[in-house]
Amino acid sequence: MAAPDLLNRRVVRVPDVVGRPFAKAQIVLEDAGLAKVVTLYRESYEDRDTVLEQRPARGQMVYEGSEVTIWIARRGYLEHLPAIYRRSDGVGRNLVRELCFVFEHMFDSVIANLDDGWRFYDPHVAPVEFLDWLARWSAFSLDLDWPEAEKRALIKRAVDLYRIRGTRRGLALFLKLFTGQEPDIAENTWPFKGFRVEAEGAEQGARVGLDSVILPPVDLAHCFVVTMPIAFETVTSDMVIRIHQIIQMEKPAHAHYYLRFAEEKGDVELREFFAIGLRSGIGIGAEVVQAVPDETTEEKP
Repeated sequence: MAAPDLLNRRVVRVPDVVGRPFAKAQIVLEDAGLAKVVTLYRESYEDRDTVLEQRPARGQMVYEGSEVTIWIARRGYLEHLPAIYRRSDGVGRNLVRELCFVFEHMFDSVIANLDDGWRFYDPHVAPVEFLDWLARWSAFSLDLDWPEAEKRALIKRAVDLYRIRGTRRGLALFLKLFTGQEPDIAENTWPFKGFRVEAEGAEQGARVGLDSVILPPVDLAHCFVVTMPIAFETVTSDMVIRIHQIIQMEKPAHAHYYLRFAEEKGDVELREFFAIGLRSGIGIGAEVVQAVPDETTEEKP
């Protein structure tokens, strides 16, 4: 009785890849549902990596995912040895040739990377797992959620984008690429000045030193405010963290920033200087502190 997994597998026809280059043969087999390809080398005067033979043969019906073995043409390491090592025995076998093919299988991936090393430095053809390393060459960070085509296009422009890093235009561009929203960046401004006295509730007054915020002097020449045109309720915590990371990476090191999101209608805007609650007083409990009479003005008994 056939195994359940075999009954659920699709039957496909083996395509003909003999005479094709090895790279194209792999694509044809993968498109047919035969991704498991075993590669063996055979001494031949055909062009390098040309498929000489395949098994199963073309036209056979096999299960999807079955293993396919192909033999490709190679002029092995044997051609670099003296002629005496190229001789075969009576049945056509050559132990030295087979031993050389073992080493060629072992080092083939290394040689392929050396021959095609240029593609690792081209963002359009570099392997996907190599894009992050390539981006870090220009101190450019990629987001995992970006499409692959967009990542490659940004890396291609990384050098040009590096020229506007630390500027208002560069920060707005990177925030728009990540969020899809055009931020509003106001320079030489700060939302708070002086100090604020907050009230915990309508029934409790504000208390200096307990629920107040004292801000240090702010140099407006080194400050800017980033306003994202999206409501804070619709933003995830991961996105907020990521926005802060982008601003920290793209802003000048000496500059300070404030991030805020679009306010819904009816929200109370933050006021400058200080704000005091509905029932508030200076001191705990809003007591009235009377002045101590001067000793010189006291009446003598």
